[in-house]
Amino acid sequence: MSAHHQKVESLFNEALQYAPGQRSAFLAGACGDDAELRRQLEELLKAEAAAGDFLPEAPQEAVTLRLADTPDEAVGQTLGRYKLLERLGEGGCGVVYVAEQTEPVRRRVALKVIKLGMDTKQVVARFEAERQALAMMDHPNIARVLDAGATEFGRPYFVMELVRGIPITHYCDQNNLATRERLDLFIKVCQAIQHAHQKGIIHRDIKPSNILVTLSDGAPVPKVIDFGIAKATEGRLTDNTVYTQLHQFIGTPAYMSPEQAEMTCMDIDTRSDIYSLGVLLYELLSSRTPFDARELMAAGLDAMRKVIREQEPARPSTRLATLQGDELSTTAKRRSTEAPKLMLQIEGDLDWIVMKAIDKDRTRRYETANAFAQDIVRFLTDQPVTATPPSAGYQFRKFARRNKAALRIAAVIAAVLVAATAVSTWQAFRATNAEKETAKTLAQVTTERDAKEEARKDAEATSKFMTDMFTRSQPGEKKGGREVKVVDVLDPAVAALEANQDIPHARRAKLQATLGETYRALGMPKEAIPLQEKVRDYHLATSGPEHLDTRGAMISLAMSYNDAGRLPEALKVGEEVLALHRRLYGPEHPATLSALLNLSSYCAAADRTNEAIKMMEELLPLTRKVNGAEHRGTLTVMSNLAACYHTAGRGGEALKLLEEVLALYRKVYGPEHPDTLRTIANVAFGYSSVGRTGEAIKMFEALLPLMRKVHGPENPSTLKVMTLSAPSYSDAGRKDEAIKILEEALALSRKAPGPEHPDTLTAMASLAMSYSDVGRMDEALKLLEEVVPLMRKVNGPEHQSTRITETVLQLTKTGSPAAADSMPPSASPVPAGSAIPAPTPPA
Repeated sequence: MSAHHQKVESLFNEALQYAPGQRSAFLAGACGDDAELRRQLEELLKAEAAAGDFLPEAPQEAVTLRLADTPDEAVGQTLGRYKLLERLGEGGCGVVYVAEQTEPVRRRVALKVIKLGMDTKQVVARFEAERQALAMMDHPNIARVLDAGATEFGRPYFVMELVRGIPITHYCDQNNLATRERLDLFIKVCQAIQHAHQKGIIHRDIKPSNILVTLSDGAPVPKVIDFGIAKATEGRLTDNTVYTQLHQFIGTPAYMSPEQAEMTCMDIDTRSDIYSLGVLLYELLSSRTPFDARELMAAGLDAMRKVIREQEPARPSTRLATLQGDELSTTAKRRSTEAPKLMLQIEGDLDWIVMKAIDKDRTRRYETANAFAQDIVRFLTDQPVTATPPSAGYQFRKFARRNKAALRIAAVIAAVLVAATAVSTWQAFRATNAEKETAKTLAQVTTERDAKEEARKDAEATSKFMTDMFTRSQPGEKKGGREVKVVDVLDPAVAALEANQDIPHARRAKLQATLGETYRALGMPKEAIPLQEKVRDYHLATSGPEHLDTRGAMISLAMSYNDAGRLPEALKVGEEVLALHRRLYGPEHPATLSALLNLSSYCAAADRTNEAIKMMEELLPLTRKVNGAEHRGTLTVMSNLAACYHTAGRGGEALKLLEEVLALYRKVYGPEHPDTLRTIANVAFGYSSVGRTGEAIKMFEALLPLMRKVHGPENPSTLKVMTLSAPSYSDAGRKDEAIKILEEALALSRKAPGPEHPDTLTAMASLAMSYSDVGRMDEALKLLEEVVPLMRKVNGPEHQSTRITETVLQLTKTGSPAAADSMPPSASPVPAGSAIPAPTPPA
């Protein structure tokens, strides 16, 4: 190349560094009186500008590239004025080559072309967006676009400056860069992303492999590449732009923001890139991402999204401390320090800078990439940073937000599980009646007349016993200076029954069963269980496991075990009942279906959600076949399945199922039937859980007057709807209204069903969270300190709701992040049975 040509190329490349409006002044100074030199440079710049217009009506000539299945076969071919020299790599839809440009200047470039089989309309549209996005960039740390075109087969390509570099994390590790040096590089990356954001472009796939480090005069220079899935925040990129389809998974999971993991793609803004930058910084500091990439991919799509959206990662310094011996030493060595010093460097300000950037709540992240970079500069210059440790109040609110879905799902599950229990009892009664009809034809120890007479005597004796107990003291009356409660009647009745040894064993068992069911109906399963165990044991000893009375006793006992939180025992008895019914009746008998429904409910309560879903999906077509599509038992299975879908993060499927259930309830039972009203509440919850808060509030506001009309203004069902509606108001920013609703519900619930009822404890826990959400921490703390002892008493110290509420109380007192991090995402401090009860069906 002649000296003149070298000078032209050098000045041409230098001119490209200036904005178009500044090039004339540059040319005047560089060319002086050399008019020919200036003419040549102006022609080159004009050709360069034309190549960057990406106009489809200006096709390239001599485009003969034919990419075969093996991308390397393209090497050596010519694409317009570019000769492909080597294959550099490939991404999701494009293959990148090193190419030599022959005119108007000779230079090496990177050329990216759509991969074979990927040239669908959607991919081509996204590729066009990538070309256009890159053309808008003009920053030293963003790879610059040079040219674009299409092959003769219509497959688009673009040409960009060749960046000979390696991923930023690899560069830092290979050169043992200290923390300060890593931060210097990261600041430049932030500045590049800030430039893109100012151009209206969101990268949406920031990760180490898209930030390459190259050397310029011996100094490292990061270059951001691959805006292949960039999203324009202002205007349209091209006429062919196709918006990202709903539910399409875009991005790299380990670096993906929670809102991007929602997969709605309807509300992604620049703060999504801030999150990804935070993950990158996390990795530069600790050598690990907040969530392990391999574990995320192995978990499956739904579980992966749930982790990204809900699970709180450990701080970088905490993550470092979990590394084992040699791994920790190697990590420190790659940062030119020792392990203890490295943890001290990161602990504190750098921890909080990273955690601010990757906060699940994007409103708490840095507003801009520049603000993120400025906080790092403050750290490097020993100035106070804006990122600070979260307060106790914030930690509590964050815990509540993280578990919001679980808290509400617990309420809905409780609602539908209560319905399942009631229907199971109803079906058991039906099965009992049917079996009694069959039993008439069998040989009996006594005649049918004697059996009826004995049953009449038992009924009279039971009625007399209960009447006597309630005649002595009636709930509500004053005695000894205080109001008599139901338990003041039941407890002496149990004691009297135990003391009276003259009562025949069979009659005693019937009385114990009646008292046990009464306790359970009053929300006192712990008191019911000893009585029901005695009934079960009596029937096992006298009649065997297959007898109707034995199985009925087992069903009641399993329900009380479930209500009391003794889930392993509920599951064991439920499995025994199901096995007996399958053996006695076959897989499609109503009694078998009822047992399967109960067992699936116990699995759901025990957090064995996948097993519960499998059972219910098996059960639904059977109950539709046996009972019909509009039968109450079928509708209950559908409601239960919807609740489990919610728990599994399948909110869309859950809501669709609930809407179908509601339509059937309205059709079969009418708009004001208690089951219809309960389902309306569940659908409203479903809307709230998927962010359709306005619709949820509208449904709750229409529902409450109906609840007051059908059940009464102070009925527990009405109060539960009030409690369930409050979070929707809070989510809509109407926090004062949410608090007002909960305060009213709690005041009424303390009167009836009483201060120690699970519904009352639910209202207390919900109100405490609402207080904390508006910063009324003293009131929140007072309620929590009141509710924890009650939960210990009502549910027992080992019950899940008790343990979780104790943790929430401790978290509120101390604001300890470790306490919040130790809780599983599915944990719920709301007591079991905390939603709308189903009406008791006729026996």
